[in-house]
Amino acid sequence: MTEFTLESTIVLGLVLVALAFILYKFLTRLKITVDKKLFYGIFPWLILSVFVRVYEDAGIYPDTIFTKTPGIIVVFAAIVIPVFFFANWLEKKKGFPLWKTMAITGTIPIIPHLLFIQAVNPKGAGLIFVFFAICVGIFGVIKKLISKHYKLDMLMSWAITAHLLDASATFVSLTFYGYYEQHVLPTFLINLAGGAWVMYPLKMVVILPVIYIIDKYAKEDKRLRNLLLIAVAVLGLAPGLRDMFRLFMGV
Repeated sequence: MTEFTLESTIVLGLVLVALAFILYKFLTRLKITVDKKLFYGIFPWLILSVFVRVYEDAGIYPDTIFTKTPGIIVVFAAIVIPVFFFANWLEKKKGFPLWKTMAITGTIPIIPHLLFIQAVNPKGAGLIFVFFAICVGIFGVIKKLISKHYKLDMLMSWAITAHLLDASATFVSLTFYGYYEQHVLPTFLINLAGGAWVMYPLKMVVILPVIYIIDKYAKEDKRLRNLLLIAVAVLGLAPGLRDMFRLFMGV
């Protein structure tokens, strides 16, 4: 498994920023609405990318630049953008919702990947889910308590819970199953704190201000605001689902 150095982390960040900018311009030009339904359409593609990434870890797919970060991001962007064009055309000509086309075309290639699933460590994946569920429960209580002062919409809530999943997956994998963190800053802080529990406060210290800033300063451009929130959610879901799936397969 490739470890993220400071240089590779910076490169990955630049790639993500560039792709986000291109995607924003693309969605604006096509006048595509960015909301929770678009997230539904993108979600199967995210799951497919997780399958590809985990199967590369498992040796089912070859270890190439196209099956790992950042190459896999570029590959999926090159596939998904033409699908966006087709889905947008289908919606305008036939009235079939864009998000449904995205969801269907993303789900179909997932089906053959299900044949390679091996349930080596379902207990480990279940433990991640337990910690995640506890966190979501606590978050739900806090969300209700602050609702009179600051309301979190669905995309904001998903962005937060996505990173709670990532934190839970990292905590369980490192604490109970001997995995290691790949990224530079989390590795430093985990070593400093003496445990992967630090991922929970670290995530919240970073993610909550980011979500607040997006909501405050991108509010006038709803397409940009929602796209950024979806991006934040994806950045939590992708590694969280990957780690949970890796643990499930014993990779």
